[in-house]
Formats: sequence, C-alpha cells, structure tokens
Amino acid sequence: MTMLGLVGGLFMLSRIVLMRGFAKLEEDFAGRDIERASSALANELNTLDQTTSEYASWDLTYEFARGQRPSYIKTEFPVSTFQELKISFVVIVDEQGRKLFSKGFDLTRGGEMPVPAGLDDHLKPGSLLLNLNDKHSKVAGILDLPGGPALIDSRPILTSDASGPIAGTMIMGHLLDAAEIKHLGDLTLMPVEAQTLSSATLSPDFSTAAAAISKGAPNFIHPLDNQSLAAYQVVEDIYGRPTVIIRVLLPRTIYEQGNTSLVQFLLLLVAAGFVFGAVTLYLLERVVISRIANLTENITGIGASGDLSARLDVPGQDELAFLGVAINGMLEDLEKSQIERHEGRARLALMIERMPAVLWTTDKELRYTSSMGAGLDSLGVKSGGLTGKTLTEYFDTNDPQHPSISAHWRALAGESLTYELHWQKRIFESHVRPLRGTDGEIIGVIGVALDITDRKQLADQLRQSQKLQAVGELAGGVAHDFNNLLMVVKGHAEMLLDRLPAASADRQSPARQNVEQIQQAAERAAALTRQLLAFSRMQVLQPRVLDLNEVVAGMIQMVSRVIGANIELAFLPGSNLGRVKADPSQIEQVALNLVVNARDAMPDGGRLTIETSNVHLDRDYATEHAVVDPGHYVMLTVSDTGIGMDAATQARIFEPFFTTKSQGRGTGLGLATVYGVVKQSGGYVWVYSEVGHGTTFKVYLPMVQAPAEKKAPEKPASGHEPGSETILFVEDEQSVRELVTEYLAARGYQVLDAADGMQALEIAAAHKGKIQLLITDVVMPRLSGRELASRLAATRPDLKVLYISGYTDDSIFRHGVLQGGMAFLQKPFNLKALATKIREILEGVPVTP
Repeated sequence: MTMLGLVGGLFMLSRIVLMRGFAKLEEDFAGRDIERASSALANELNTLDQTTSEYASWDLTYEFARGQRPSYIKTEFPVSTFQELKISFVVIVDEQGRKLFSKGFDLTRGGEMPVPAGLDDHLKPGSLLLNLNDKHSKVAGILDLPGGPALIDSRPILTSDASGPIAGTMIMGHLLDAAEIKHLGDLTLMPVEAQTLSSATLSPDFSTAAAAISKGAPNFIHPLDNQSLAAYQVVEDIYGRPTVIIRVLLPRTIYEQGNTSLVQFLLLLVAAGFVFGAVTLYLLERVVISRIANLTENITGIGASGDLSARLDVPGQDELAFLGVAINGMLEDLEKSQIERHEGRARLALMIERMPAVLWTTDKELRYTSSMGAGLDSLGVKSGGLTGKTLTEYFDTNDPQHPSISAHWRALAGESLTYELHWQKRIFESHVRPLRGTDGEIIGVIGVALDITDRKQLADQLRQSQKLQAVGELAGGVAHDFNNLLMVVKGHAEMLLDRLPAASADRQSPARQNVEQIQQAAERAAALTRQLLAFSRMQVLQPRVLDLNEVVAGMIQMVSRVIGANIELAFLPGSNLGRVKADPSQIEQVALNLVVNARDAMPDGGRLTIETSNVHLDRDYATEHAVVDPGHYVMLTVSDTGIGMDAATQARIFEPFFTTKSQGRGTGLGLATVYGVVKQSGGYVWVYSEVGHGTTFKVYLPMVQAPAEKKAPEKPASGHEPGSETILFVEDEQSVRELVTEYLAARGYQVLDAADGMQALEIAAAHKGKIQLLITDVVMPRLSGRELASRLAATRPDLKVLYISGYTDDSIFRHGVLQGGMAFLQKPFNLKALATKIREILEGVPVTP
C-alpha cells in the first residue's frame, strides 16, 4: 500500500506539474490561432474597404452620383466583376440620401439577387453609414442583418484626386455566410466557425464563451473534450455592439501526448515499484521527475519569452524525449514562419531604401523624424541625415509660402496634395499627406518625392524637336510651291535676256537692265527657298564619303577673308579622323554659316576655333539628349569668344527667320540651314553658350567605315550645243511645262509634253519614233514620276530619265538622298543648266557647264 500510495502520489504530482505546462502552452497556441482568424477577418474587411475606396474615388462614379452619366451602371457594374471582387451587394446614395442604385450578387450560383433584407433600415437619413461629412471619413465593419451578418464598408463619393464636394455615398458589402467562414478557415488552415449573438439558435458553448468574454479578456479558451480545444472571440458591429462570436477548434495533440506519457509513466512506476522497489523510487526521483520539471520549466519559459529559436533539451529515447522532439518540431515551424515574416519586412525596408525617390516623415512641428531613399544621394544627404532638422532649417527659410513648407502645413490640416519643388538645381515631384496614429489623430506628415529633372529636360528637348519639325514641314511646303513660280520667272527672264541685244561699251539698254534685275531678284529668292528646303530637310543631297579635315582645310583661306583681320583663327584637325558620308557642298555651307555666325558675335574681335575629332556618344549621353542615337561620330566644333546667348535665344536659334541681328543684316536662315543639313545627313547639332562667355556649336555626323571618295573628273561643256533628240517632258504645272517646252524646242529638240503621268503613257504609246530622254516631275497626281519611268522602261529599255522637283520624294529618294545612278535637277533651275544636264545624260558623261 505504501508503494502504491507513493506511486500514486508521484503520478498525481507529475500530472499536475506537467499538465499545467501543457495547458499553458495549449492556451498560448490557441490565443495566437484565434488572433490569426480575427486578422484574416480584418484583412477581408480591408480588401472590401480598398475596393469601395477605388470605386468611390472614381470620376465616373462621381459623375453618376451627380446625375451626369446614366450609362455608368450598365458599363461599369457587370456581375462577373463583382463576383471576382467577392462583393455581395452595392448601394449608391446621393448627397440628399436618395438611393440611386442598389444590386445584390449571388457569389455561390452566380447572377444577381436582391440586396439583403433589413439593409434599408440602416440607410435612413442621418444613419451612421450615410453620415460621412469628411472626405477622409469612412465606416467599415460588421452589420447584423435579419438574414445574417455581413461585412460592410461605406465611403464618400469623390473625384479621383480626392477633391470635393462629396457627391454621395458608396456602400459595398460581403455576406459573412458559411462560404465566407469556410474561406477564412482555408486562409488560416484551421476549422473556423461563427455565430450571431442575436441568433435564437446560439450553441451552448458559444453562449458560455460570450458570457465569459469581457473588455479585459477579449478571448475565451475552453476545452470541449479530451480531443479538441476551442478558442472564442467576440467581434463588434459598426455601432460598437457585440455581434458575432468566432470559434477556432484545435486538436489537443500536446494534451494527448501528455496523457500518453503519463499513462506510460504510471505503468513504469507500478512495474518498477513491484520489481525494484526502492531503486525505482530513487530513479524516479532523480531522473524522471526532474526531467519533467525541467521540461515544464522550459516550456513555460519559452511561452513567456516568445523566443521561438529556443529548443527543449530532453536527452534520452523515452516518451519525454519524443515529446521534446515533437515540441521542438513545432517550435521550428513557428520559427521559420517568424523568419519569413522578418525577411519580408527586411526586403520591404531594402526596397524603400534603394527606391529612386526620397521618403520622409515629420512631426507636428515639421521636424524630420525619418528620411530614406536613394534620391537623397542627388542632394548629398545620407539616409536618416535629415532626422532632427526642421523644414525651415533644411531649406534655410522661414517663408511660410515656400512650396514645401506651405504643403506640409496644409497636410497637417488634413489635406493630401502634390506639388513641384525646385531645389539644388533639381526638380522634384512631391506628394504629402497627413500621418495618422492608430487612433486616427494626425501626428505629423508623410511624404515622397521623385526626381523628375531628367524627365523635364527630355520633355523640353522633345518639344523643341517637334516644334522645329512642324516649322520645317511648313517651310518646305511653302518653298516647294514657290519654286514653281520662281522657275517660270527665271526661265522667262533668261529667254528674254537672250533675245535682247547685248549691251555696248558706251550704251546700256534699259530693258536689258530691267531683265537683269528681275533675274538677280529671282536668284536671291531661289537662294532663300534653298535655305528653307535645307531647314525642312527636303533638299536633295548628293553625298559621298568625305574626310572632314580635307573639307575644312580647303575652306581656311576663304574663312580668313570672311572673318576679317581682328579675329584670330585656329584650326585644330583631329588625328586619325573617321570618315563621314555627306554632301560636301552642304557641309561647306554648314561650316561657313557657323563661321559667319561666330564672326557677327565678335564685333570687337576675338578668337574663332574650328576643331574636328572622333567621339563616341554612349547610352548615358543619349538618355540626356532624347533625339540622339548612341554610336561613333565625327564632331565638327566651331567656338567663339563672343557675346554669347541666353537660354531664351538658344531655344529659338534654329527657327527659320529668327535673328538677333539688326534690320537688314541677316535673313535668319543661316542656323536654320545648318540644322536642316545636319539632320538630313543623319547627324545632330547642339549649342552651348553663356552670356559674355562665347558660344560653341558641336556638329555630330555619323562615322562610316569606308575610304574617302574622290570627285569624278569632268569634261569641257557641250551643254550649249543644240540637239535633235526626242524628249518626253512631263510636268503638272502648266506655266513650267510651257516654258521648258518652248526653250527645248528652240534648241532643236523634238518635245512631247504631258500634264501628268497617265497622259505621258498615252503620248508615248502613240509616238512611233524613238524617245531618247524622259524629263519628269517627281510628285504628280495619279501617277508619280518614279512609277511613270518604270512603266515606260518596260517598252523602251533604252530610255534615259531626268527627274526634276522642288523637294524630295520617297519614290526616288531615301531621306532626301539621291539614289545611285539617277539624274536629278532641283527646281528652280536655269534653262542653260537644264541644257547642260540634258547633254550630260544623253552623252553619258558629266560635263562642266
């Protein structure tokens, strides 16, 4: 009996000590699990609130609430969308409390259903759901309805920028039915149940839990039996009344293992007591009970400290050791979960720290409480370097109208606003809003700023490029039409001059003088149109591979005469200079125009430097200059020490007819011509200047991997000799057609003239004799010059072609560059040049006019 009493006493003592630890551990786990279920329900409510906020802050919703968009419901409220968003019902009420729209959605079977009964009782004027007088106000929580509880969210209807006035109220809800409770269980991986406190069929255990839960003890944990443990929590509705009680069931694994261990321990004690007696009691005292006490203490310590990395040290291979291993496994799983959450927070912090922006918070005195983000590097500030400073100290001003200071004071007043800040030669797009505490009270300001300096610069460059493109298209169109008029004026003046008697040494014919003045004026007008075409990139280039050093060196003597003796000239040719493909005459014009511009900028003398070099424009440069392609270029630099230009002048220098020179000293087309020629040659031109510090123009031409081409040899002219060949002349401008036909006929040619391509085909088909040359305008109605030449070549393979035009066309030009083997004459041309070009084509070799 003594042995049995001792064994029984030891067993009961061990049971009390061990099961108390197991019970405490069970309660800790149960408390955490019921909090997980409560958090899952809160997350569902947050998701509903986010959806309601997005729809309530939508311009289309705002217009519908204002009665301006009646079709909004049909187009933006499909059933499928709200099924995906898990919305059971939607109600829209205007600012007078009138219901504009209400609809329910069956999330189980699909389709529509009535809104829950009893909802209208909570939508009366002055009710909590409709009493949203502030733009930031909302109502979110649980609403007890006759058909069952529902998650509900109410938001004021605003515009997308959160401005007012409030146009009404958007209400969305999700039934807290069996499907939603099952969803919560799936999210938490636990069996979750919920019952309404007002239900007449409230289960007894739920009633017991509801009576036991209070403000001081929000959770109630109670074992249902030896296999399961229940944790309860009461959830209040939007009115602050206890409404729903949720329950989480947990298997009593630890309890069962404890009971098993205790039974085995009891059997061991009984057997040992009968067999070994005192030895068993000794071993029980020194080995078993101490281990149990240690295990209990460790379990209690781990539960109190919350250190999930701690492990139980239970040596041996008995049930206690197995229990320790099982508990250690549970702790390891919990530790992994905790580490994953910590790593997630660390990754988020790292992302915020390296985000190319500036993030900060301030207190109510506008003192920085935190500052982070990679955007601080551009300001020369380290992460956290602003902490402790006030805005007035950092911006070194007490001006309340300073953009940042003013915005922060408005944020403290409850506003959210975006503003642009210029600081330390950078431009920031900043956004601030109130920083609220857990109770909703404003405790400071939170803000974020993005550095948009590069974006602004790229936008300005793109806008300038687009403006020059538009002006160029207009200038090119005007020059094209004007070329046809000049063609007629020049041609008739030339023919009239040939018919007038030559002037003698002692007598000048007044009529001849008048015609010569007409001819000179027409030449000046033609020069202007050529400059306009150059700016608009519609002139025809005849490029070849050039050595830019040779081109510039050949101009030095002429440049010296142009700039005068009071300007020092320096030419710095680059070594191993790459080749470029361009029209040499146009490149000479570019260099000359830049030299003249530099000369006019140094009226009192100075230094003019012309330099060539190889450069590589990398992707960083291309990023800063939006229209530039990265690659290898040959750079021509023209620098002066003149008066320089301000930013406003630099923004317009490439516009046609813009000039800063006095009346009569310039047409304003010099730099416009530079811009057009360089762009048409596939290059770029940039200007760098400061007032009083001179100007530098940099011209970048694409480098080509080919040897320089030499100009083809020419033979003495034969262009003024009369001809006898047959020429088919096609021109849609009647005055030009009549002029050229008359001139060529006078020189002995047989001329067949046509007004367009289709008429030319008919004339060619009707002509039985040979046609040696086709002269055709490039751009014509119905049939282009290129298409006409192709059709005639099918029946007359020996036919030669001369194209004429006032501007380029993609049918025979590629980006304004003449394709190889094609003859072209730019309008307006003089008639003698036409005669020379005809002989050159018919005789098959270039001639000198």
